[in-house]
Amino acid sequence: MSAELGEVRETWEHLGSTDPYWAVLTEREHAGGDARASFFESGRHEVQSVADFLARHGRSIGDVAVDFGCGVGRLSIALAERCKEVSGVDVAASMLEEARANNPHGDRVRFIHNDASTLPFEDDSVDFVLSLITLQHIPPRLSLRYLLEMIRIVRPGGHLVFQLPSHLPMPTPIAEEFCRAEITVLNAPATAGAGESQYVELSVRNTSDGAWPYGQLLNAANHWHRDGELVRRDDGRVTVPALQPGESATVSLRVSIPAEPGDYELELDLVQEHVAWWEQLGNATVRVPVTVTGSAAAAPAPVEEATASEAVEAAEPAVPQPASNKSMQMHGIHTDLVRGLFDQLGCTVLEAATDQRAGETWVSYLYLVEVGEYELKLRS
Repeated sequence: MSAELGEVRETWEHLGSTDPYWAVLTEREHAGGDARASFFESGRHEVQSVADFLARHGRSIGDVAVDFGCGVGRLSIALAERCKEVSGVDVAASMLEEARANNPHGDRVRFIHNDASTLPFEDDSVDFVLSLITLQHIPPRLSLRYLLEMIRIVRPGGHLVFQLPSHLPMPTPIAEEFCRAEITVLNAPATAGAGESQYVELSVRNTSDGAWPYGQLLNAANHWHRDGELVRRDDGRVTVPALQPGESATVSLRVSIPAEPGDYELELDLVQEHVAWWEQLGNATVRVPVTVTGSAAAAPAPVEEATASEAVEAAEPAVPQPASNKSMQMHGIHTDLVRGLFDQLGCTVLEAATDQRAGETWVSYLYLVEVGEYELKLRS
């Protein structure tokens, strides 16, 4: 196993053993397995949207399907309502244990642990492969291998539907005079266990005379201070919506509690990624005292929120984090390379639809690919 794949497996084993439902859909309502019914209902909606995507081109899912990066079975279980046979594949055994417990379809759905860079299926053996919000968390060299494997296992005439970010557009800097906000803490922990993850509820109000436009990588974020010194610059992120002057919005920021017990200050700020922290532009931050209790050895490793902006460097370098932090990473493969790969291998990209599953930070696509027979193409 490569070091890259080993790191992916270690991260997702950790996420699967600590909060698997939140790790799949990084929304507060699913933390701790809450709202289980709506979690699986979202899988049905996703599979219906995929079926509609295929139907626009006169295609269908088929009888034998593979869910790549199946997690706890959200899409696999929904696929089984349409297919005769479904295989869910995941790198994390901890995720699959939960998936098997969720499976209402018996032997028609099987969950397979796979920690290799190949897929455990024969050539031309399935009709359909689906992969949503998975490849974006895998380094590009591995993602390309898995795409090749998907082509190998799908019969000619079968289909792949997968979502993959392409690239990061540079934001347009918000005018400095409009970088003014009032941050109000609505709810924050006064005490927390070492290494835990906690939510902080914030109200953010635009106190400037100008609008904050959509899609310009504006986030609420936090730092940690102890004894007057900055001990962690980069931690959680949550998107701040587009707001007109005077408007406000409530956001939930997931923060990682420091691993060492003691008295800290949680500092809350806004940041436009690649541009500036707003404190540097004269905006006031808010600090909240937090007492960290317990032992880092006894607490689970921190889990950082999987917003798409986590892969984006902030305006200043981050303070290095402990090696024990296991957080999702975001990766992309440019759409020109993806399209060229399938074209070279005799496949047809029937559609690449712009997609929001990677968040507003990334330009992302949902691809529909029809697998064909490879043939050497001569070009003039």
